[in-house]
Amino acid sequence: MRIPYIEIEFRDAPKKRIKRNLSLNCDENANETRCCRYPLTVDFEKFGWDWIIAPKRYEAWYCAGECMISFLPKYEHTHVMQLSTSAIPCCSPKKMNSIRLLYFDMSYNVIYSTIPNMVVEKCSCS
Repeated sequence: MRIPYIEIEFRDAPKKRIKRNLSLNCDENANETRCCRYPLTVDFEKFGWDWIIAPKRYEAWYCAGECMISFLPKYEHTHVMQLSTSAIPCCSPKKMNSIRLLYFDMSYNVIYSTIPNMVVEKCSCS
């Protein structure tokens, strides 16, 4: 008579879960109505800001689009506010990054500085 047996092998599982990226990137030709990140080039020379040495332009991006209940807002608070008041959630930056600027100050000293929150990385309804 044979005795059945089972063989079990244990392996280490990955330590970190990968988050899904629910933030959409779109362009002007996209037919997307949901909250989305669109390109926006900031050109300092067009502003007449000749005191900025570099960069002369950069991609700032912007957020636009509809925020409906079915699009699952980032925070539960947003969903509760939608149901209990007339407040309407809006498509806004969820994550921002800085840029580095080289420019002249008022005394014509060359300054290298990091300016926070100048580039939209992700958009979300809030």
